[in-house]
Amino acid sequence: MNNQSTKDKDARSSNAMAATSHPLATEEALKILKMGGNAVDASIAASIVLSVVEPNATSIGGDCFAIVKMSNKDAVSFNGSGMAPEKLNYDFFKEKNIDKIGLTSPHSVTIPGAVHAWETIHKEFGKLDFEQLFSGAIDIAKNGHKISKVVSQAWHNSLNKINGNENSKKIFLKDGRTYQENELMKNIALGETLEAISKKGSKEFYEGETAKDIIESLNELGGVHTFEDFSKQKTIRSETIKSLYKGDFIHQCPPNGPGVTVLVMMKLLERLNIQNYKFNSVERFHLEAEVTKQAYKVKETSLGDPSFANINLDEILSDKNIEDIFNKINLNSCSDVGDLNIPAHPETIYLTVVDKDLNSVSIINSVCYVFGSGITTNKSGILLHNRGTNFRVEHGHPNCIAGLKRPLHTIIPGMVIDKDNNATLSYGVMGGQYQPVGQVHVLNNMIDYGMGPQEALSFPRAFHFNNIYKLEKTVDKEIFHGLKEVGHNVEYIDGTHGGGQAIKINRSEGDLLGGSDPRKDGYAKGY
Repeated sequence: MNNQSTKDKDARSSNAMAATSHPLATEEALKILKMGGNAVDASIAASIVLSVVEPNATSIGGDCFAIVKMSNKDAVSFNGSGMAPEKLNYDFFKEKNIDKIGLTSPHSVTIPGAVHAWETIHKEFGKLDFEQLFSGAIDIAKNGHKISKVVSQAWHNSLNKINGNENSKKIFLKDGRTYQENELMKNIALGETLEAISKKGSKEFYEGETAKDIIESLNELGGVHTFEDFSKQKTIRSETIKSLYKGDFIHQCPPNGPGVTVLVMMKLLERLNIQNYKFNSVERFHLEAEVTKQAYKVKETSLGDPSFANINLDEILSDKNIEDIFNKINLNSCSDVGDLNIPAHPETIYLTVVDKDLNSVSIINSVCYVFGSGITTNKSGILLHNRGTNFRVEHGHPNCIAGLKRPLHTIIPGMVIDKDNNATLSYGVMGGQYQPVGQVHVLNNMIDYGMGPQEALSFPRAFHFNNIYKLEKTVDKEIFHGLKEVGHNVEYIDGTHGGGQAIKINRSEGDLLGGSDPRKDGYAKGY
């Protein structure tokens, strides 16, 4: 890939860099870095800003996962996903003849985990005071911000959901309509909530007036959330899971995240010698679809909360299992994995920061579906996610709903680390169920096809989802027709698949190369 267009040029810096999905978040990260903060401080500050300026995708009423790699330490996984209220279980739904948790139901709101995760990560690795990380977001929430282009489109498509909740209508609609691009929007109540959390810490969110407001708001709608549920929410700190690909280790967060799906797909593509096929060939897109089908079957039938289900990652990633799956894949035909009935697409933000000491943070936050549950709290201005809709109401399924259980997630940060334990790439791809495929697509673009971060992120995408191969309209028509000939049920989509950010750490030349997905509003920038 030598003929790189201007729009595919990487951001470059020899000092530090941030890549986010919104200009205000990228600038906030850089501001924190210049104040003397490290990558952890900057990434959390940017995440808080995004919870104000991208309410369609993230909120302090949502969840968070992160991989943190301090320059002289091993990578660490932080799982800030929320648990279901203790009173929610399979019998609760069966008695009410409910076989699927509704997208706007109060039962879809698991305990939000992001605030606890931010504080947990900061306590271990942050440099600045926790309170300093909130100042930019507080100012933006109280004094307003201009709505960006992609956010305005998501807003426009969510009118009915926002209209379904009185509190959401007051904050997220203007004269009964959605906010348009470049209009000024304020969430003063959220600004005051952020201020309280900045001074009192996560205790305010899980035990204070904010917790009281969230619980009362949900209980009024029929939710069964309690103070005890909120007090039990904890962030899981653990080792990452990893596998080797062409000399470097790909790192992911363990379940209940689906990161192992990436590792399975990359192992299969390595055996399939994906680099032998052109980057824009029918063969490349066909094999990507085939490994997607097989890996997602593993994900949907085997993964859940490891505290409730016996998940054997060593077996899933074993040479024997990979070989068994590999033997089901044919270059000239399509495999059949049945109807996986995968829940549809949530919405997410992803960002990454690398500081002057090459500390690297890969962090992802989400409200699940666009504008989450559509439920906003009575007083605190918090939009609540609907991650609980990812549970299954299927007895015996590893992802079946249970009290204090975490649902199988979609959000996954990624990182590549070399054999000398140095981070070489901090990256992630947004887009709900697309994320593992998106990560694999970007990794192959960079590792196997020699693209830089920006070109790898900009490159056309496709997603085999629930037996339909959905192509962005930028995918060549020759590939569309070629895939159809092989046997795929192919269609072009009006929108796009996900978004993403990436920072490549080029140690030999002493610089950072960054990219930010053109499908979103943000950019990568260093100083």
